[in-house]
Amino acid sequence: MFFGRNTPDGYVTDEQWDSFRDVLNMTFNSYTVADCQGVWQGKDECTKYVTVSTKHRDKVVDVCSAYAKAFNQDAVGLLVGYPMQFVSKLSEIY
Repeated sequence: MFFGRNTPDGYVTDEQWDSFRDVLNMTFNSYTVADCQGVWQGKDECTKYVTVSTKHRDKVVDVCSAYAKAFNQDAVGLLVGYPMQFVSKLSEIY
C-alpha cells in the first residue's frame, strides 16, 4: 500500500499518520512501514509504503479506503504480489 501524504488542504502530519496507524494495528498483526518518495500527478510527495502479507485482500482494500476517506485522497496505491515466504532457523546444522 502506498499512502501519499499530500492532501488537497496540505499534508498528512506525523501526528495524523501515527493516529491512522491505529487502523493498521487493529487490522493486521504485523506489517512493515517504510518512508519513500513518490510522485502523484507530476508532484513529488512523501509517501508511506506499507507491506503486509495476508490472505484477506478485503481488509487491505478497507484500509486503503479508510485512508483515502480520512485524508481526502484521490487514490491509494495498492500493489498485490506473491505471498511472503519465511526462512526460519533449522533445529539441526548439517
